[in-house]
Formats: sequence, structure tokens, C-alpha cells
Amino acid sequence: MAFLKELVYAGSALTLGYLGWKVFSGTAAIVRSMGRARGKIFVVIGAGFAGLAAACELARLLPDFDNGRILLIDKDNFLLFTPMLSEAAAGEIDARHIVHPVDHVSKRIQFVAATVTGIDIGRKVVRVSRGSAESKPVPEEFQADGIVIALGSITDFHDIPGLAETAIPMKKLWDATSLYRRVLARLEQASLEEDPERRKALLTFVVAGGGFSGVETMAALNDFLRESSHEYPAVARKDIRTILINPDDRLLHELTPDLAAYAETALKKRGVEIRMNTRVSGATGSSVGVQGGECIPARTLVWTAGVKPNPLVEKLDCEKGKHGRIKVDACCEIRGCPGVWVIGDCAEIPQADEKKSYAPTAQNATREGKHVARNMVAALRGEKVTPFRYTPVGELALVGRRSGVARLYGHNFSGVVAWAMWRATYLAKMPGAGQKLRIGADWLLDLLFGRTPFPVGPGASIPEEGKLENDAG
Repeated sequence: MAFLKELVYAGSALTLGYLGWKVFSGTAAIVRSMGRARGKIFVVIGAGFAGLAAACELARLLPDFDNGRILLIDKDNFLLFTPMLSEAAAGEIDARHIVHPVDHVSKRIQFVAATVTGIDIGRKVVRVSRGSAESKPVPEEFQADGIVIALGSITDFHDIPGLAETAIPMKKLWDATSLYRRVLARLEQASLEEDPERRKALLTFVVAGGGFSGVETMAALNDFLRESSHEYPAVARKDIRTILINPDDRLLHELTPDLAAYAETALKKRGVEIRMNTRVSGATGSSVGVQGGECIPARTLVWTAGVKPNPLVEKLDCEKGKHGRIKVDACCEIRGCPGVWVIGDCAEIPQADEKKSYAPTAQNATREGKHVARNMVAALRGEKVTPFRYTPVGELALVGRRSGVARLYGHNFSGVVAWAMWRATYLAKMPGAGQKLRIGADWLLDLLFGRTPFPVGPGASIPEEGKLENDAG
């Protein structure tokens, strides 16, 4: 018993010592930074995972209002929590609950609602256009002492005919709500359609892309369709056709082959057709073409098979990588442009062996943002900046209701255990206690009562054939 007590005391002392060291080291870093940034302006471009992490870490390290200005620029005043986009598209959670406002995230951060129109990386000048759609745009310039470029990425349709006009991407909040409305509209239309060919096309849904976004979108969409069909007596589950088109030889290349095989089997058991080594060649409002000449009658196509850096990146006078991303050194700084840092989806950051670059994931982006902020403050103090080094703890994906795949710390999980891990992990990472509670309530209501799809009705405003509304932002 005495030994146990001594062990508990020793453990408590070590824990308190560690916490004290963390507090002291953090406080010491802040104290060393005081006064170093007085009169300086730090501009973070983009309020996604990378940009917001960088701005918040700068605010933590430079808490004094006299210690420079921290500007965060984005046209949207919220962070979209993209890992939960597919659940919002399938009505499992309210789409409004997966966004977190950033304009009041910290008193130290001055949020600027504007569209970035140009960046002079040599002079460190950021040009923006402010104003709403109803007012005349007002141009403005910011002369910065340090710039963090975190512009993110946009959907890449690869110039495939008809895709930009008809396909629904999965990048923005509008995409999720648009897909939700489209599904209910198709079910409503099919329940009233007497022509068998038109009915078949209305009930055929195609998702292109075999990565995390494609698999999770198809899993959520497939379950949503089949569960919602009972609200439409004229639509039987067997009438619904869901097709996942994957240009590679297997799904989820980021995971091990056995987990990818599990995901494929789980989707097939739920009625999903999977086309491997297949590419979309074109699309119209009523069909999806695939290489080889096949034409699939389908009124709904979801595109998750490609992204590219923000178009503004292409205009910057700096070296680009093979995917169009900005090449930076290991510290995330543009070579030859001291004080200009690039992170997130638009950056090509070399790994330790310099043979590969870090993947454009939210997990990497968050760490890159924090690391760059520390490097910026270190440069202010005249200290040496450090290279970015990070090994992801793992990857998770949903493959259906209460089913998932996960690889964490080198261990594989599947089924309901992986599904529970997915929910616990992403709920913990969701910013804001209020949003966490709202999402938790959505999941609880879904568990107790299931989903109740809101009927669109034949007279409702829905995207017309071949005319998909796009987010003006």
C-alpha cells in the first residue's frame, strides 16, 4: 500500500512538473515576443483550417494589442468544417451546424471580409476588394510585414465537357445543401413519373471519385436515398441505383489495401455499384458518359475527383509544383521572398526526404498553420526558423451508417468501432462548444427518430435540368 501511495505521489509530481513546464515555456515565448512586433502588420489570407490556425497561434504568441496587427482576410466569415460535409448533404446534421464564425474568434485578430484580387509577394502588398453584391466594390491595399498565403483549393473539372454546368462538387456549404435538395427533388419527381426510362434516370445517382470525399459522399447519399424512399410509396428501394466511379484500381489509397477492400465490400452490400479504372468523359443534364462510350442515364452527378489551387496562385510570380501549388522550403517560406509563407492546399511543402510533399489535408493544414506562426515570431526575435515535420496520427472514413474504416497509430479498425472513432474524433475537432452541442443533438435525434426528409414538392424551387446553381462567392 505504501508503495502505491509513493507511486501516485511520484506520478502527480511528474504531471504537475510537466504542466508547469508547458505553462512556463509558453509564457516565456510570449514574454520574449513582447515589443518585437510593435507597428508591424501580419496578413493571413484565407480563413480555412490552415489560415485560421495560423492567425489564432499568432494571436496567442502576440497577445498584446501594441504588438502589431493581425489581419485575417476571407470573403466568407466562417470556417466550413469539411469533414462533416457529406453528413450535412445527407441530412444527418443541420448544414448550419458545421460552420464556425471567424469574425469574432479572437479580439487580437482583425477579420477583413473581402476578396483578394492580387498579391505582390516581392513588396508584401495584398490588394483586396471590399463590398457586397449590392454595393460597388471598394479596392484597398495592405502593406504587410509578414504574409501567410492559405488560399486553399477549388474544384477541378479537368475541362471535361458538361461537368462544370451539371455536376455538384463537394467543396462548399452550398454544395451540401444543393445535393440534399436535389435528392429530395429527384425522389419527388420519380414518384410522379410514368415514363420508365425517365424514371430510371431520375433514380440513378453517380459519384465520381474514390478518395475520402467520394467514398463518404456515396456512403451518405446511398443510405439517405434508400432510407428516404419509404416516404414516397411509388418509389421502391430496388428502383434506386447508385454508382461510384473510380479512376484508380482501388478505393482510399491513403489507407491499407485490407481497409480499402472492407470499404468496397461495405458499399456493395448496401447496394452501391463500383466501377474501378473508369473515368467520366462527359455529362449532360440527363446522362453521364464514361470512357469507352457507355452513357449512363442519370440526372444527378456528384464530382469529387479533382481539386486545384485557388486561381490567384497561378498569377503569383514564384515557382509552382506539378499540381500548380506553390513550392516552398521546408520551413514553408517562399524561396527568395523572406516573410512570405504558404500553407494548406495551395502549398507544396517537402517532407524530410524531399521526395514527397505533404498531402493537402485538414490535419496537415492545421499543424502547418501553427508551425508557420511560430516561425514568424521566431524570425521577429532573430531566432532560427525550423522546418515543418509532422506525421499524421491516422485517417478515418465513413462507409455507411454506423460503419467506417480507420487507421490510427498504425492500427486498423473497421465497422462500428471505426464509425464511433470517426464521430468522436471530428466532434472533438469541431471548433466552438455551441456547434459541438448542436451536432451532438443532431446525431441523438437521428439515432432516436431517424431522418425525416422535408418534401420539396413539385412546385418548389430546385435546380433545373442542366442548370446547377453555383455559389456566387
